[in-house]
Amino acid sequence: MDHLGDVLLATGVPKLLKENFPGVRVSFLTSSWAAPLLSGNPFLDEVILFDAPWFRRKDAPKDPNSPGFFGLIRLLKKKRFDLGIALRGDLRENFTLRLSGVRESIGYGITGGGFFLTKEVHYRERIHERDRAANLLRPLGVRTESLKPRLYFTEDEELRAEKILASVGLGGKQKWVGFQWGAGTVSKDWPAELAIDFLERFGSKFPDFKVVLVGNSSGKKDLEEVCRRLPHCVNLVGKTSLRELCATIKKFHFFIGPDSGPTHIAAVLGVPSIFLFSGTNRFEEWRPLSERASVFRHPVDCSPCGLKTCVVPGHPCMSGIRPENVLSLLEERLKAEESVS
Repeated sequence: MDHLGDVLLATGVPKLLKENFPGVRVSFLTSSWAAPLLSGNPFLDEVILFDAPWFRRKDAPKDPNSPGFFGLIRLLKKKRFDLGIALRGDLRENFTLRLSGVRESIGYGITGGGFFLTKEVHYRERIHERDRAANLLRPLGVRTESLKPRLYFTEDEELRAEKILASVGLGGKQKWVGFQWGAGTVSKDWPAELAIDFLERFGSKFPDFKVVLVGNSSGKKDLEEVCRRLPHCVNLVGKTSLRELCATIKKFHFFIGPDSGPTHIAAVLGVPSIFLFSGTNRFEEWRPLSERASVFRHPVDCSPCGLKTCVVPGHPCMSGIRPENVLSLLEERLKAEESVS
């Protein structure tokens, strides 16, 4: 019921459940803002929406189809689930399974509430989030070697993405690079002045490429003005749904962004990418799984802080990532991708 990155890394779980337990019915309980990541998943029978108030960000509207907490409990009780897998290890998630009368439940008690589960699995520190999901499936007898995030698109969605790109002059032999402007939390943002410096230099260094801006512009400088001043930049920030954004990212030649939802989506889709990794999370827990992903990090003593807003003057973990270094790595990666293709 958390945010994009958490749900993205769980999208491969339904496939393993269906393959290991023929005839089982699989439901996925998640938030309305992350639910589009599960659209078209052929291994899901239903998606149940609940916008948990403890996870909802201030700028995220509540979905009218999302019930209140006790409405959710009543709904889950009616469905009489045999098994509940609490992937996040959150006390409130474990409590929800207990109140819902789920016959068997498995999960972590990292934030407490392990006693609400019928089976609490030992929580291991410093392992990847994908491996944490795998550790909950193994006690069920599930082989997890093939567990990986999975996104599915219809032909109509693929065509829609092409039309969106064509509407801003991208298609044919034109090459473009995606750039995520802003992250889900301020602590993961690349400072605006560095982002603009990067975009300005990009135009002269890569004259054959366009930059497509995606992401969250909340609290940022006027992107329309940036794009008017830099004709090689195309602004799609806030102009696509999440599904449209995912299908559009799939068609990018390269992607650059913070360790946030869209950049992880690009890596999952096999798009060559560069992560501008903040000091917010433990790197080993959230590192990209794709071999086509590179990472820029500026080590700081305060990492991992887990904060939504940096409290250190100058935000050193992100301001220490310099535009000229990112451009050099991008040049190196583009040449390598070109030689492979």
